[in-house]
Amino acid sequence: MEHSKIKPGTLSQYGILAAPVAFAGFPLYILAPDFYATEHNISLAALGLTLLILRLFDAIQDPLIGYFSDHYRRHLKIIMLLSALILCSSIYGLFNHVFISPLVWFSCMMALAVSAYSVLSINLNALGALWTSNSRYQTRIAAYRETFGLVGLVIAVSLPNVLSRSGLEGEYQWFSIVLISLMFIALMCFFYWHQNNVTTLRPRLKGSPSVFALVNGVSRDEKKLLMVYLISLTASSIPAVLVIFFVRDLLGAEQHIGLFLLLYFLSGVLFMGLWKRLSHIYGNYQTWLFSMALSIVSFIGAFLLTEGDLWQYGLICILSGIALGADLVMPPSLLADQIHKHKMQQNVSAHYSLLTLNAKLALALASFIVLPLLEWANFRPDSVNTASALWVLSAIYALLPCLLKLIASMSLWYFFIHSNKDNIDAYTQTNHTTGSSHDV
Repeated sequence: MEHSKIKPGTLSQYGILAAPVAFAGFPLYILAPDFYATEHNISLAALGLTLLILRLFDAIQDPLIGYFSDHYRRHLKIIMLLSALILCSSIYGLFNHVFISPLVWFSCMMALAVSAYSVLSINLNALGALWTSNSRYQTRIAAYRETFGLVGLVIAVSLPNVLSRSGLEGEYQWFSIVLISLMFIALMCFFYWHQNNVTTLRPRLKGSPSVFALVNGVSRDEKKLLMVYLISLTASSIPAVLVIFFVRDLLGAEQHIGLFLLLYFLSGVLFMGLWKRLSHIYGNYQTWLFSMALSIVSFIGAFLLTEGDLWQYGLICILSGIALGADLVMPPSLLADQIHKHKMQQNVSAHYSLLTLNAKLALALASFIVLPLLEWANFRPDSVNTASALWVLSAIYALLPCLLKLIASMSLWYFFIHSNKDNIDAYTQTNHTTGSSHDV
């Protein structure tokens, strides 16, 4: 395959679906816990336990979603359409109507939403891996997809500020309207792309191994990759769970939450090309390591912040946002390399389900660890807190993620850059300089 054969327009038709999916993820994973804690007076401990159960359920079902997606790929359009409808309707129900006990309603709507979110994410990533076996182009495909995802997040974090300036009421109703509009446009583009590439994207299944056999058959290199990814994601998930608490209750800047998130995600969008270029020069593993180092150096300063340190936190958001791009692009691209290296294209969704499983486990671990710790420290969201409670919030928000990121970077260096560099990078280097005869 020549580089010109995957044109930017075609990449955009594929990647645009990531925008509404990521847009939905913002209220689902960032806003919902704080919304139910403040609007419905649910304790942080109860929320932490509920989120742990929900995310463990969500994580466990991911391999099943991947398995059935591989076996029913001929019905992909129906699967994606139904999942999109469920995601949009459950997001609307989560924030706009509560018909039963708030905690029970929260659990039901979250379960539906995260399931639909998983189906869309797993299949989108899997189809990107099937599109080509060339490692360099895999990085490009992942970069387009994750850039659209970040654009969706930028729209989501900007929406509350836009609504407040325009005087429009019903913030969460507008979230639903924008989500439905984005989803409709994205699905039309995605289905057009899929129709033009349907032959390549539907590999023939060789037998029907059980989902457990697929999981047990994961290669050692893939297991190491997933372990590093889990540690790194857990480090990133802790600030995601606590960002509203940190900005509102420690920095005293609730009105600037949207601006800080915008700086973070917009930096990820603008510097995505940097990581793609560095990966072509140094390789994906080394580039991912560089991003982890930048994340640690930039984010550790958050522990030193106190009330009113707004521009300092803004700078931290920009630098850590720059590092975000590689965290999003490199793991899916590296997994695609593993899939093609070991000829596992027929079970591609099952393998990508393990990647999303790690994301869910990371969020579950983050919520289960940090929310009860804050409860133990007598921290109360959107209230006056003691200095010791705010110190615990600051330490958990800033220091714990840096420690986990350091462990992830050391594991990445040991497993892939130091010990197995020649063996693991050989396939990637070959694909950087050569193509595959069946590439799109």
